[in-house]
Amino acid sequence: MPDRSNRRKFLSGLCATGLGGLAGCLDAVPGLGSSDVGAGSEIGGTDRTIKLGIMKPLSGDLESVGGPIRDAAELPIKQVEDEIDLEIDYEVADTETSPSTAVQEAARLVDEGYPMINGPADSDVTLQTTQQVLIPHRVVSCSPAATTPTITSLNDAGLVFRTAVSDSLQGVALAQQAATDLGHGTAATLYVDTDYGWQLSQAFSKSFRTDHGGTVSAQVPVERKQGSYETELETAMEDNPDLLIVIGNPETGAQLFDDLAARSDRNGVDVLVTDGLRDGDLHEETSQSIDGIRGTAPVADGPGNPHFTESFKETYDAEPGIFTAHAYDATAVLLLANAYAGQNDGTAIRSAMQAVTYTPGETVGPSSLADGIERAAQGENVAYEGASSPVNFDGNGDVTSATFEYWEFDERADDGITTIDEVTL
Repeated sequence: MPDRSNRRKFLSGLCATGLGGLAGCLDAVPGLGSSDVGAGSEIGGTDRTIKLGIMKPLSGDLESVGGPIRDAAELPIKQVEDEIDLEIDYEVADTETSPSTAVQEAARLVDEGYPMINGPADSDVTLQTTQQVLIPHRVVSCSPAATTPTITSLNDAGLVFRTAVSDSLQGVALAQQAATDLGHGTAATLYVDTDYGWQLSQAFSKSFRTDHGGTVSAQVPVERKQGSYETELETAMEDNPDLLIVIGNPETGAQLFDDLAARSDRNGVDVLVTDGLRDGDLHEETSQSIDGIRGTAPVADGPGNPHFTESFKETYDAEPGIFTAHAYDATAVLLLANAYAGQNDGTAIRSAMQAVTYTPGETVGPSSLADGIERAAQGENVAYEGASSPVNFDGNGDVTSATFEYWEFDERADDGITTIDEVTL
């Protein structure tokens, strides 16, 4: 087997000054037109190093999911490091669930020559990081968990991809369950005051009204980490809706659920939540039982999911969680595209993303990733089919298939969550 010299750095300090004055205007970046393709680049070759940055929320509001997503992002490297004739140099950065920190860490990765990023994870961090750092510096990114529809319309020169499904589709799935399973015709939303929260609230409201004839009486923003949400709940419940949609994160949800349980008008009001609150540990954070509260979340159902699941459990002695399969696929696709491009250049890698995920080509997946990287490095077309989905990107860098889990909190379940059904759109 070849001698491997992979290295892993954990970035935790502040950004160096090299990229401190990043401009936000893409039009000022030379050669970054939507049709800019690295002309004349050499394709293939194995006597080289693939460079990959990984950006995940290892602290902050999303710390509970950031660690497993990071583990999944590293798993493809662990699987292939002793099997391929390419060195993989990767670094992990903690975004701290903070756009400002993420921008600084992205700048550091760019300074160190990383042409592609698995991440960031959450939507607001992804929007800020891509627009302020990654796009202007021609770095390809593939997020496993940023779901806001805003990403679809970014002026990104084709550099931003995601294996996560857009919330424009989760809003449809949410409305479908509200109307058909729970049978409600009126609803109000409480959403964390971020782009993720606002966009998902809008997507649900549009589908609930137009597809199911429902009424949305209020859409109420909430700030993170508040000591009480009584005022926001009062506004949301003013018109006595049948259903309350809660869009947030675990820290927000714990306090909000406690405040809701204390209300005298809580009886008879169903609660439906979204992927950001799918955390079985919430049972331990709330003073009242949350059993029976239901929600939606994207589910991994790609052809390679069984092999990914087995590998994840064997490597980390843990079950895969939300967005872990998507993080695995983001790394896998980026490695394949870099190998095919034959150089650590964001423009060339961007142009190779479709070449390694689109048929015709030799089909590869989690069980044959090392072989796929070797083939791509020799200039062969491959078609990656992933753990989260078949990973077919459209012209906006979005995946084109979507399956959602319909689940409920259940303290008796091993992980505090029970799956009710799966919804394919």
